[in-house]
Amino acid sequence: MSVETAIAYKRQKSPAYGSLTVDIIIYLLIGIIATITLLPFIFVISASFSTASEVAAGRVWLYPRGFSLLAYERLFKSVAIWRAFGNSVFFTAIITFFNVINSMLAGYALTQRDVPFRKGLIIYILIPMYFSGGLIPSFIIVSSLGLYNNLLAIILPGIVSIWNIILARTNIAGIPASLREAAIVDGASEINVFIRVILPLSKPIMAVLGLYTALSAWNAWFNYMIYVPSRTDWHPLQMFLTRALIWGNMNATLQLGENLDPEIMKQKMLMSAVASQLKFAVMVTATVPIIIVYPFVQKYFIQGALLGSLKE
Repeated sequence: MSVETAIAYKRQKSPAYGSLTVDIIIYLLIGIIATITLLPFIFVISASFSTASEVAAGRVWLYPRGFSLLAYERLFKSVAIWRAFGNSVFFTAIITFFNVINSMLAGYALTQRDVPFRKGLIIYILIPMYFSGGLIPSFIIVSSLGLYNNLLAIILPGIVSIWNIILARTNIAGIPASLREAAIVDGASEINVFIRVILPLSKPIMAVLGLYTALSAWNAWFNYMIYVPSRTDWHPLQMFLTRALIWGNMNATLQLGENLDPEIMKQKMLMSAVASQLKFAVMVTATVPIIIVYPFVQKYFIQGALLGSLKE
């Protein structure tokens, strides 16, 4: 058997791309990965809609047991949760808006070849993306600037993202320079070129930057604990969730160690179970807004990610 015949025979026996066998294997793998990913979220949803006693007994898994809305009733009656939710919306909107605008402005400036020391600036911007001073130097800088316990300690660092600047610059570099030149010949200033030419052609990458930033800002909690610990009235939903996770478990542990009357102990354990169940309701409440928004930006996300990562 010749080499050519052997190769042709091997190709004939091996599953071709797009064949039914390959499709089945791919779909099975995707289904397994999706199931593993969704199982924790399904458990959280089921636990939030179950009765507190079933959750405390550990009998909830894929579906609610003893359907109950008590956790959500107590949650939505709380003034603290609504304030925390409003704080999350406020910080997410502010940080996302200014981060996207800052990234687009910086990316546009770094694509202009007539900018002095342009290559040096690019290297200077890239260095902190790979080498960071860490938490202590950042805390010292924030404190020395007088921003400790100031909301600007959350907003100002959040509106700068080196990765977003690089994505914006890569995308803008792919826009034909002739469009900018034609606009300038027609009498447009750099600001007009940026607003009327660059931004309309950069909607996909702006959607990507907005989604990245919004997810990061919505899920943030550590910086609030470090930089604004005393401003509890401005803490976001994730800080509320953090306190619920930590304090709920602590309260349950302390209450179980008390020497009480059996009936009182039963009531205490039920209250502890309800308090523990609230954390699942808070998790669902914190996740739902992102799930609702994502489908509307998904097409821009995919298109913008390709534009921002492939073009030079």
